[in-house]
Amino acid sequence: MTLSESHHATINRFLQDHDLPDLYRSYTWKGDTWEKGFPDLFRLEEMISQAAMDNALDRTHLIEIATWGSLPNPKNVSCQDPIRISLYHDGAPAFWLENEPENAVCILGCRIRGFGPTYCSKVLHFAVPQIFGAIDTRLVRVFGKGDPLSGGKYQLLDLNVSYSNNLWQIPRDQEGWPREYGTWVRVLNHIAGALNTEGIACPHPEQYLQSGRREEGKWLPADVETALFSYASQVVKGDHDIQIVPIDGS
Repeated sequence: MTLSESHHATINRFLQDHDLPDLYRSYTWKGDTWEKGFPDLFRLEEMISQAAMDNALDRTHLIEIATWGSLPNPKNVSCQDPIRISLYHDGAPAFWLENEPENAVCILGCRIRGFGPTYCSKVLHFAVPQIFGAIDTRLVRVFGKGDPLSGGKYQLLDLNVSYSNNLWQIPRDQEGWPREYGTWVRVLNHIAGALNTEGIACPHPEQYLQSGRREEGKWLPADVETALFSYASQVVKGDHDIQIVPIDGS
């Protein structure tokens, strides 16, 4: 599946309207900032990606992600250790991931109890940043069709969000899931390729370069998602309906 002409037009308009390096630098979550070197993002990527390479992803790693993301009721998270999914082959991302990203998130959804679309995609973001990025309710509110107050300007996804019990969620039973996660991953890869082709450098914190996790200036899809999350956070925090955005419970 390839992106449509409408997707390409919307992506081009977004890139003309916004400075992706600046958005990347403005990312913040629980005090994890660019100025500090994104220590939480870096630690989790280093831990989760190594476990994925070793075919050793287990509940311990899921709890790390759940705690970082403030998932309600992390005690409800369970899986068979290790999680049966092959994300790497000979140290490189498995060949099927790029063409079938929606299958990867679907497999995790079947293997993990207590994780919905958002948290399964976070596993992939940290496990294989060369291919994946996460998707959460902020991103769907802004780039999907489910929130008329936040979205609409740059619609890229045929996805809705729901709000109940003080939680935003991405319902997994909607028609667009998991298909639209595949769309999202293709969007992230397309933007990364465009930025790299145009020589618009990603301002990675130094520890990413020193560790060899990134090439200087080169965007990965996970980096693009970090920038887009920053943009979406700015948009939803500016809404007048809900000033404090509830933590995603999906």
